[in-house]
Amino acid sequence: MIYFFENYDGFSCEKYLNFLDDNRREKYEKLKQNRDKENCVISYILLKKALADFGITNPEFATGENEKPYLNNYPDVFFNISHTHGGVVAVADKSPVGIDIQDILPVRNGVLERCFSEKEIQIVRNSNSPQKEFARLWTLKESAVKFSGETIASLKNYCFENTEKSFEKYGRKFVTFEREKLFISVCGERAFSQINKIKSLEEII
Repeated sequence: MIYFFENYDGFSCEKYLNFLDDNRREKYEKLKQNRDKENCVISYILLKKALADFGITNPEFATGENEKPYLNNYPDVFFNISHTHGGVVAVADKSPVGIDIQDILPVRNGVLERCFSEKEIQIVRNSNSPQKEFARLWTLKESAVKFSGETIASLKNYCFENTEKSFEKYGRKFVTFEREKLFISVCGERAFSQINKIKSLEEII
């Protein structure tokens, strides 16, 4: 299940700090920007809910190659989180999975040239809505890299010319969800059919 949160109005981090473990609380305390702090809290609680769907209530988080996180005590359950200014997503599954969320913002030409293939650059520049096309392709590329645990340097190794919301490529299944101001893409061994929007964290704690 994919869990998604975007309702920041009236959100208070302090209300949920007791739900964080020591490592997440330490990370929270080091953050300076308010939205970063909010996303730190939200992503952890969404992830705990996604893992609870598999009966996991005592996750032991660890990091592997390229700092890819995994569960030390449940090696057969995989997860991923992502956040941007406009929202947070978390996913868990019985097979490897990668997810990314991105606000629709002006196209960053430097990023476009460094991380996108020539075909993708043309798709963005020829689009009637280049900002949306950039965000869509970026989330697809990021989800692929996060699936395999590669670094951002590998983004250019993945090229997407597909316009479908759901398709298969590189031996994986990709699904993209478009919201009003952002895109979410997930890469996995199965196709995810929906996302579960959480209006308030009180629904899941």
